[in-house]
Amino acid sequence: MLSAQARIAADANKLLARVSLLLPTAPTSQPRFFRPLPPLQLGTIDIRDSLEVLGCSRATTTALASLFQAAQAKLQEASQTSYERTMRGLAATLSEGDQACNGASEVLRTRYMGDYVAARNRLRAQLLAEVTAARDRVASSVESTEGRGSFSDEVVAVLERA
Repeated sequence: MLSAQARIAADANKLLARVSLLLPTAPTSQPRFFRPLPPLQLGTIDIRDSLEVLGCSRATTTALASLFQAAQAKLQEASQTSYERTMRGLAATLSEGDQACNGASEVLRTRYMGDYVAARNRLRAQLLAEVTAARDRVASSVESTEGRGSFSDEVVAVLERA
């Protein structure tokens, strides 16, 4: 036999279960309005010429350019995803046709593209600095006149560790 408190609790649970069926569904997590955003214009650069100027072999240049292209692609993806997430959050706070949203969209678009270019240029500078440092280490460690050793293997190994 149930106590009075247990019966009240059981009846309250039944009532709440029925009420939840009568209530409208919870609002979706989508913003009130959200038009698909055009992708950011995130250009890529090729570092092959810079690597050749530093004296990299063709195989080294190809390997490092491939690594750099992959890193650029990841930067592009991260920038685009972050921009879209920010715009969805902004769209959820404003009403459709709000001029503030249009203005903010352009400001944010410019900012994200600028941040991408800055990050890409830092990546390029870091990669070229690593190549220069590796070249200098190899040149200073060579004591014979046989050559510079395995420059490409060392450079690739340094970059993979970084």
